[in-house]
Amino acid sequence: GKPIADFQGLQFMLAEMGMKVEAARQLTYAAAGRSERGDKDLTFFGAAAKCFASDTAMQVTVDAVQVLGGYGFTSEYPVERMMRDAKITQIYEGTNQVQRIVMARQLLAGIQSEI
Repeated sequence: GKPIADFQGLQFMLAEMGMKVEAARQLTYAAAGRSERGDKDLTFFGAAAKCFASDTAMQVTVDAVQVLGGYGFTSEYPVERMMRDAKITQIYEGTNQVQRIVMARQLLAGIQSEI
């Protein structure tokens, strides 16, 4: 008899989703700034932003489907399409596994900012 938003467990899930989306946004902005300046650590930050943001998109949309229950799988709700779109972002423009290799090579070469 209560709205699901009143449940603390759901509130935690929503907070986590919002926090991760904002972290992905900030990492993307950091990569964009490095691109504009031509910083030497752009390769690391570009790969990190792509990988983190696409993983976050997938995780957040899976959680959104869970929140909606059975409705999350129907085409009447946009989250079903968003989850499919999120999955493809992990694959195109270099899979996230490849992005992790790029980041590791940059770290091993010492070409990154102070982390």
